[in-house]
Parts: sequence; structure tokens; C-alpha cells
Amino acid sequence: MVRLTFYYKGGCWLCDTAEELLNGLMMRYDIRIDKKAIDSNDELYELYRFDIPVFEFKDGSTLHGRIKKQDLLDKLEENKE
Repeated sequence: MVRLTFYYKGGCWLCDTAEELLNGLMMRYDIRIDKKAIDSNDELYELYRFDIPVFEFKDGSTLHGRIKKQDLLDKLEENKE
């Protein structure tokens, strides 16, 4: 199992694309996602508005922006419980 936080904003096509990529790997990695909309919190908005989408992993590492499949696969392997 892999746990991660997904920071996104509604209407963001990069966020939609990243979520589709993640959803395609959910069965393979048993991914547990904590989704957080940055536009629902001023602090999150200021922190991530130029970086979304952001995947934050349990080891503190992140992937953001145009997320490449191989980079995501590497992070999922590194963060398996």
C-alpha cells in the first residue's frame, strides 16, 4: 500500500491528467489518496498555486506540475508500505 496526499484545484487540466494517471495505477499499488483542494484553503492556495498538481508522499518527497509516469512509478515503489 502507498499513502499520498494529492493537492489539486478544480478545473485544472494538469490535475485531471495526474489523477487519471494515478487512478490507472491504484490496483497495482493499492494507493490511498488524501485529496485536498487548494482553492478551499488560503494557506494551501498560497503554498501550491503555481505547482499543482502535487503528489506528496510519506517520505516527504513530492511530484508536481507535469508529472511523468516513470517518475510516479519510481515514487510509488520507494513509498510502498
